[in-house]
Amino acid sequence: MYRRSLYAILILFPLVMIILSIAYKSEPLVISSKILSIFYPFKLASRYIDERISYIKEYFRSNASLIEENRRLKDDLIRMQARDNLLKYCQNENVELKRFLDYKYQNDYKLIPVRVVDYIKSYSKDVVIIDAGDEQGIKKGMYAITDEGLAGKVIETSSNFSYVRLLSDRRSLFSVVSIENRIKGIVQGEGRYNQWLRMKYIPMSSNVVPNDIIVTAPSLETYSVEGIPIGTIKDVRQFSKEMFQEATIMPFVKFDNIEYLFIIIEI
Repeated sequence: MYRRSLYAILILFPLVMIILSIAYKSEPLVISSKILSIFYPFKLASRYIDERISYIKEYFRSNASLIEENRRLKDDLIRMQARDNLLKYCQNENVELKRFLDYKYQNDYKLIPVRVVDYIKSYSKDVVIIDAGDEQGIKKGMYAITDEGLAGKVIETSSNFSYVRLLSDRRSLFSVVSIENRIKGIVQGEGRYNQWLRMKYIPMSSNVVPNDIIVTAPSLETYSVEGIPIGTIKDVRQFSKEMFQEATIMPFVKFDNIEYLFIIIEI
């Protein structure tokens, strides 16, 4: 708008002056030349400003295109990363399922494979919810295992869901025996924040050997299963004037990342 007004002034003003010079019998060409020489620098400045404005507009137009292209490339990268993560997850899931299925057919137990769908965790509690219950043949007291060893025991069932108390839970108690010296005892969890287990009620006369493997022992429970691996003995603690000693057990199962379990429904 400003530029148009300036052009109008530059064009109309000389004409007005020429008309006035004719009216007063002056030399119009001389007057017009002088006027043009006065306004010529302004005309050059106007042209320069116009060119700079056009350049700035083109710069911002190009910059906006670059910003849009950059945004589009970032969105494409995010989608590619999401697809890559999904592919890796599916691959890991397939490997995990294959490993579990292979284990199912390599032992003599009758197993029901289940998926962990939720966790109930606190300082002393370590319970998981599985997607199978009474309708799938799950019963209270059945052992839950992974391909690495004992994971826990079913403590409650409903139609299509069950609760499994993991071995790491402080309320978990299992009769166990060592493989090498057949030393018996009771294994108890230490809570979810302590992944070690404690083997209690070991007679002081027993020779506890570090790195000996601990497995489940026969018991009077309806669904108890003997011989399931639990872990290895790491160290032994003896107390003066006590009848029993204790051992620290490093479990085979990693309780923090359990996604699948097998429930032993028949030996």
